[in-house]
Parts: sequence; C-alpha cells; structure tokens
Amino acid sequence: MTLVRSKTDEVIQIEKGAKLKEMEMSVVEKRKRLSWREDEIANREVVGRWIDERPLLGDNITLYKQEGKYFLETWYLDGCHSLDEMTFEHTDEGIKLEDKGGNIFGEYFLLTTSNDLKFCNSSDCYYTAKVDVAAA
Repeated sequence: MTLVRSKTDEVIQIEKGAKLKEMEMSVVEKRKRLSWREDEIANREVVGRWIDERPLLGDNITLYKQEGKYFLETWYLDGCHSLDEMTFEHTDEGIKLEDKGGNIFGEYFLLTTSNDLKFCNSSDCYYTAKVDVAAA
C-alpha cells in the first residue's frame, strides 16, 4: 500500500496508474501489430528513416503513413522490433508525434519541417536522430 502525503502526490499517483492501464496490451495484440501482409507494406508511404546513434543504442527508426495514420517502426540493435501507431498534431515547428498508447514521461517525437526527427519531453527537445542515408 502506498502512503500519500499531499493532494498533489495523490493526483500524480492516479494519473500514472491510469496511464499505465492505457499502455497495457496483450501479447496477441502486439503480434497482430507486428505482422503485416505484403500488400499493406506496399500501401504505406515512408516519411523518413533515421538512426539513433546515442551510446549503446543504434536503433533503426522508420516513420511511415498508412491510411491517414502515422506509424513508428523501430528495429533495436539487439534484434527486437516495435511498431507503434502515433497520434499527431501539426505545430509551427513540424508534426508532434506521440505513442497512441500514451507515455507516462510526457515524451514525444517532433518531425520538423526539414524532416529531422527530434526526441522531446515537456521541457525541450534533447536529441536529433541521424538520417539513415543508406536506407534512402
């Protein structure tokens, strides 16, 4: 049992719990999202490809649009893979992309008007991924 000392702490606790619940997804649902047919691949518009070159990462990131929705596909250095549908909002800086399932840390991606992919949080954008020239 968690002891809460103030109303502020209690609100934060509830928000985190609710967000974690939103992010839950069954293994079956994850597999459905990762397995797509060849015709679905042909119908997607690749927006860009980047590499996360921060120490110990090296992830390959692809952002694409399909049927009016944005998807972020990541192949991790260890061979793992993720495919996430993103919500999007047009801003003056570009397109703000957030995981549809939510993020308890308030992190998001920003696709700039110059096609840079920035990693951001509620304070600032702290990293810009390198364009994957080999995949272009």
